[in-house]
Amino acid sequence: MAIDWGLAGRIGGVGFGLVFAVLIILSVAVWLTGLVIRKIGAGKEETSDRQEGA
Repeated sequence: MAIDWGLAGRIGGVGFGLVFAVLIILSVAVWLTGLVIRKIGAGKEETSDRQEGA
């Protein structure tokens, strides 16, 4: 039973790369969600400030 270290390295490398790719995608999604929530929150604060000043 021989071990093909080249194939094992490729499988490990693809798995390792896939983990980093998924983490990068998740971090971008969380960052974009944060931006959207901040803009929505800022819009509501401006609206409430205008209503109080009127």
